[in-house]
Amino acid sequence: MRGPSAASAADKGAVATFKRDLLRNLLVGLRARAEACSFDAMSLQERERAVKCSADEAMAAAREAAPGGARARWTKAVLAAAAASSSSSPGATCEARRSRCKRVVRRCVGAKRMGRGCYAAAKNAAAASTDVARRLVRRRTMALRKVIPGGDAARDEAALLREAMDYVVHLRAQVDVLRRVSATVQRSTILRDPAQSTGES
Repeated sequence: MRGPSAASAADKGAVATFKRDLLRNLLVGLRARAEACSFDAMSLQERERAVKCSADEAMAAAREAAPGGARARWTKAVLAAAAASSSSSPGATCEARRSRCKRVVRRCVGAKRMGRGCYAAAKNAAAASTDVARRLVRRRTMALRKVIPGGDAARDEAALLREAMDYVVHLRAQVDVLRRVSATVQRSTILRDPAQSTGES
């Protein structure tokens, strides 16, 4: 039987392996994007989008390669979305993204209006509190299904929560890797151009 220290050491090793795989996949993805279209020719938003897409694809690929990664549904959803977006034209992708953003804004505004009415009704009628709680849980579950890639495929709430926890844990590792990459790039830029660090022009 393993003690807590052995378990935490194994977890740390798995996280370190995942971060290393993620970084390798990220560098390969960014190199491939740079060969397809020069980063200098891109706007700042396009660069941010390219880095985000590459980071997501790298995270999903690293998770699939990790032990137990084949069971995670979100990895397949992220990789399928990446394949679909790379095969479609950039103009169509931007248009689809714009219409999706408009739908989200409309849904949020409508939910706020509905939320005020639901809150007032629940406050006035204490007997309806159970029904309101059920509706709220259902609404939050539906929202979680939309946020987690592949969340629609989860059979029940327990499976959805497991997917969400797995996704969040790996997102945190992705953020940690991207912060380290950003710090390294900033350090190398300052070392190349010492006038920038002192604020001289």
